[in-house]
Amino acid sequence: MPLVPLDIPAGVYRNGTEYEARGRWYDTNLVRWREGRLEPVGGWQKWDESAFDGAARAILTWRANDSAKYLAVGTHTKLYGSIGGTFYDITPASFATGREHSARGNGYGMSTYGSLDYGEARASDLLINATTWSLDNWGEYLVACSSADGKIYEWQLSPATQAAVLSNAPDDNVAIVVTNERYLVALGADGNKRKVQWSDQEDNNTWTPAATNTAGSLEIETAGQIRCARRVGNDILIWTDVDVHLMRYVGPPFVYGIERVASGAGIVGPKAVTIAGNTAVWLSESGFWQYDGSIKPLQCDALLDVTDGINRVQQGKTYAGHNSEFGEFWFFYPSSDTDDFTGENDKYIVYNYRLNHWAVGSLARTAWADQGAFEHPFAIDPDSYIYEHEIGWTNDGATRVGSVYAESGPVELGQGDRFAVIDRIITDEYDTLSSVKATIGIRNTPQQAESTQEYTFDQTDGYIDVRLNARQVQLKLEAIRDDGFKFGTLRMNLKSGSRR
Repeated sequence: MPLVPLDIPAGVYRNGTEYEARGRWYDTNLVRWREGRLEPVGGWQKWDESAFDGAARAILTWRANDSAKYLAVGTHTKLYGSIGGTFYDITPASFATGREHSARGNGYGMSTYGSLDYGEARASDLLINATTWSLDNWGEYLVACSSADGKIYEWQLSPATQAAVLSNAPDDNVAIVVTNERYLVALGADGNKRKVQWSDQEDNNTWTPAATNTAGSLEIETAGQIRCARRVGNDILIWTDVDVHLMRYVGPPFVYGIERVASGAGIVGPKAVTIAGNTAVWLSESGFWQYDGSIKPLQCDALLDVTDGINRVQQGKTYAGHNSEFGEFWFFYPSSDTDDFTGENDKYIVYNYRLNHWAVGSLARTAWADQGAFEHPFAIDPDSYIYEHEIGWTNDGATRVGSVYAESGPVELGQGDRFAVIDRIITDEYDTLSSVKATIGIRNTPQQAESTQEYTFDQTDGYIDVRLNARQVQLKLEAIRDDGFKFGTLRMNLKSGSRR
């Protein structure tokens, strides 16, 4: 009677049916794998008991020259700065409130002749995206730009002073980015959605080119519109809705050059990209892409969950974030279960780039900032509360029991041609008091109704006697306590049964 390990590799597979995910994990929520062992994602707690005004779409953390910790949050109505854990409303007096949600554009002449009454605006396929902010640092100062307001602001860290419009900077911009060479770059400058304009070096108030400065501008060759730009190592990547461009420093007199490096890889929203060192990963309508010196598609074992299940109207709210402690890229997105008019991010997919696997689940977050200036990551929910993540094992003090689990696809016993009798299960959990419940489902064919039995492993001898008879099993591991369990590999004592 051999002991057979139920050795399921880390990561989910969801690009097919449950049976096609045989021998793999098929569904997860709030779990991760570290070195092959299953464990829960850390919990979270409110960092501030007051909600922000407006829907938060950007967050930035940094340290000032004196090592003081700062945090900025942009919503569609406000800009906030935090000093010493206290938030201040630093919204500029001239700021124009943006859009909370994305919407389809309307216009006359859209649709087919006679489809609606004369004089009634037709809905178009043009999406007007929800307002987002681009936040960056100019030295220790904060520079910020709202995609709806378009002005470039600077906040010099005083709680008594609002952010102020930068003198001479272009207006009606889409976003901003600060380069490694200390130029402030305006994207979609002056309302031209293809124009990239930069200030003089070390001087973000000088924007008009002259023989005495290095300010300048270029228009990118694209059929799309600029959405965002980010520093990736020594490079600047610029994303439109249809393609990707590389901006590199070439020195005076041209200062910067821009070339298109990928077509069909445009980004779904301004915040749908995350960076780790010299690597960027982002979500496009065609899937995930990666830049690490060259651009290539990123294989995803749960891609169809996202591309088939995203809310196409609100997908511009997708927010990607880096969780450096665990080597993870998180993507929060609105699923098709959410409302087309008001849907917020409710699902996530996470890529572990150290171990090259994916996980999925449900968690509503509209913005994310990695640890660095602060000990833990920060994230904001659709109700505009800010949370400190990877702290404890609860949902702000509430239990997560019932929502932390991993479920496999079918695991065939033997070659699948005979029944197998299981009479003992041995666990590999790193605790004397079990924190995990195992539900084992048995079937003889993929279409047959599943019969399930639940087991816990509180016995001190580390095994449990069972009586199961099936051709295939499915395993669900579920947390029954709010703690940091680590679960390895189950082993089953098998005996060969009959063919029928």
